[in-house]
Amino acid sequence: MKADDDVYIRLNPQAMSLEPLPRVDLYYSFVVPCNSQNPYSEYMSGMGYLISWDLVEWISTSNIPKLDLFGPEDKLVGKWLTNGNKAKNRISNKSAMYDYPSSNGKCSHELIPHTIVVHRLKRWDQ
Repeated sequence: MKADDDVYIRLNPQAMSLEPLPRVDLYYSFVVPCNSQNPYSEYMSGMGYLISWDLVEWISTSNIPKLDLFGPEDKLVGKWLTNGNKAKNRISNKSAMYDYPSSNGKCSHELIPHTIVVHRLKRWDQ
């Protein structure tokens, strides 16, 4: 899992949410932009996303990532996986992964019991 330094990850709920999911070709987080519900049309948020080990290995050996290295990492990873016809199992857990309520984040909502990741836990001046 890749995660920003301003997130809090609740590992037990995350592990439970992953339990029924496929172990290969998996791309898991929540799809951006916030109002989108289709994980196959965009990319997963850079706050924290998980890719299965086979995708990690593919990224390390494929020429697709090597030829496209500039830009926001979350957008790049999504683009690489799409261009490589990878990540057939894209899971967006939007309600459980969000920006902290008072952060003015575009993807924020009130804290909820089944939270997995909360983002924007520090301000730029911190």
